[in-house]
Amino acid sequence: MSYSIRSITTGIMMLALAACGSESQDTATTQTPESVPAHATPFAVGSSTFFIHDETRPYDSVNGINEGIRTLLTEIWYPVDHDVAESGPYRRATYGDYVFGDRDVHRLMMTRTTFFHMTSDTVREGVTAEQIEAAIDELFLRERGSVIDAPVADVGHGLPVVVMSHGDAGSRYNMQSVTEYLAAHGYLVIAPEHTGNSPYSLTGRDPAFDSDPEFREAMAGVMPHLAELGTYGQEENYGQSYTPLSSGRGSVEFLQSLDRSLLQRLNDLRAALRELDRMNEEGFAGAGPGALNLERIGLTGRSFGGGTTLMGLSMEPRFTAGFAVVPPGWADTRPALPAEILVPASEESVILSAEGPFPLTTISKPTVLLSGAEDSLIIGLAAQVAEMSGTDAPSAENPHPLLRQAFEATDSPVIWGLLADSNHATFGVSGGYWWPDLKPNTQARTFDPDTEFELIPPSIAHDMQRELALAFFDLTIREDASAKSRLLENRYRGAGLIIESRNF
Repeated sequence: MSYSIRSITTGIMMLALAACGSESQDTATTQTPESVPAHATPFAVGSSTFFIHDETRPYDSVNGINEGIRTLLTEIWYPVDHDVAESGPYRRATYGDYVFGDRDVHRLMMTRTTFFHMTSDTVREGVTAEQIEAAIDELFLRERGSVIDAPVADVGHGLPVVVMSHGDAGSRYNMQSVTEYLAAHGYLVIAPEHTGNSPYSLTGRDPAFDSDPEFREAMAGVMPHLAELGTYGQEENYGQSYTPLSSGRGSVEFLQSLDRSLLQRLNDLRAALRELDRMNEEGFAGAGPGALNLERIGLTGRSFGGGTTLMGLSMEPRFTAGFAVVPPGWADTRPALPAEILVPASEESVILSAEGPFPLTTISKPTVLLSGAEDSLIIGLAAQVAEMSGTDAPSAENPHPLLRQAFEATDSPVIWGLLADSNHATFGVSGGYWWPDLKPNTQARTFDPDTEFELIPPSIAHDMQRELALAFFDLTIREDASAKSRLLENRYRGAGLIIESRNF
């Protein structure tokens, strides 16, 4: 079967849309998960914010800024002794801390981005403008489940490590419920923001501008691209400098641009790995050298970050196992592309390599695929891909055929998790998670649009996600064989989560 360049480009554009971390206007939840009760977990949680400087790359080559230093705003979560968190001089983190205490940036994040959007057309009928403003202000002060810069607990052995990748137009706290939970069970989790593909990247808040003259000089050409608030990105792109869609370009240029954006994400993950190496050599949060176990490293992400997880597992040998949440299905269209736009094996490429497996459909390491049965964004775009390529179209019985095919084709250990009555944002830390009384909690059935249903509460969905992630990483990263029963027991079947496994 052959395809036109136009049809191939359209299909990949639709896949990129599917990777977007946006929350549909009918996204909702009915109850906000409460913080884990004190001492209900082995540890309390510490968190720290800093910037990674990758001097091997320019600031944002995808957007044509081929100068400066690639700068990634980064969060880590890690275990802290309960008594230290409760009695020490450490402040509880708030959501305002994610934006360095700047209410103006916080409001931009809540009203001008697709993932969070808290606006009059995305709330329940009858919610007033005053209620919206009050909710945004309250979230700014709302406490998170961690304390800032507390010393890491002495666990007596190297901490296991997981790297997290956010979605398109997402931020480092897209999976906060999972990252805090892993840290409360003894993991260190690191989440770099993909500058340019994260809304209102706060590069201008980097303290190195004041403390490091060489950094300031190297970034002189970047400074004109930052707004008065220190943010980077254009409002028309939801505070990003680019989107993976890049509409209006020629087809070949588009494919090459998408490939560059995926490679930039991959190299951001590698920058996080180098930062982990540095932390392990120099110490961090009161821990001395050698505090991390970097022999086996986990990777997780949601939406476009779920696709990034599959890519990272395939293309970066240091990643051991991956937990991909609501990832898009991807089609390998290389056989139908002109040979001249394919990239030779001597150069790295994600979607245009002339040789080798297709990283976005190849499962070669232990992997979890966790999807929503009513994720109309991913399902609708998969239907477009099916029409383009002649592959199986999504159905109520098989809503994610491309992902299902990857699950069934691999010889590696893999989990298939499908949650009924959940959509693209159900597992995300976003609007419906924060404001269940203000955001809609119903939507139409994807395959029966005349029928409305109520979305599963986040108190259940987020419990499922974090417990599944912990069991999976305990088995694959900690190599704790007893975690296998927790991973495969299907304890949430009654709530609509079906777990299938292969090769375990």
